[in-house]
Amino acid sequence: MAVRLIVSGTVGCLLVTACGGPGPVRLTNVPVPAPSDRASCAALIGALPSSLGDDLDRRRLDPPWDSAAAYGRGPIVLTCGASGVPASYRPVSILSEVDDVGWFAEKLGETVRYSTPTRSPHVMLTLPVSASTDVQPFDILVSVGPAVRAHSASTTP
Repeated sequence: MAVRLIVSGTVGCLLVTACGGPGPVRLTNVPVPAPSDRASCAALIGALPSSLGDDLDRRRLDPPWDSAAAYGRGPIVLTCGASGVPASYRPVSILSEVDDVGWFAEKLGETVRYSTPTRSPHVMLTLPVSASTDVQPFDILVSVGPAVRAHSASTTP
């Protein structure tokens, strides 16, 4: 299964390859955090839970990344450290506030991407559209919220 995700509205994309089993997930074009964000991203990824819910256990990445994590068969992918904000984001865009983290949601083809344009480093959480019928995005955002809050800072006053 291949899922493409446009990263920050640039020509780069994140390609996820998973066979649907418990084996490793291969991610390509994962954002490489700026040197000033690398430690925060590695700490954020390390602080993420081992599971996001039923059948959403954390998957091994091949190759491993300090700025990405994958969960479940879909998979659900979280990345940290993308430069810039999504192309469709505007300062007047509505963010969904979940446990003190503002998330910007956008549908991109067969995925829904939640991003934190008002936090640094930027975090992106991508859910396959098919997974969103089985998984409540709010529950996922609550699950990753403590790590995001602890290892990224608000950029708004």
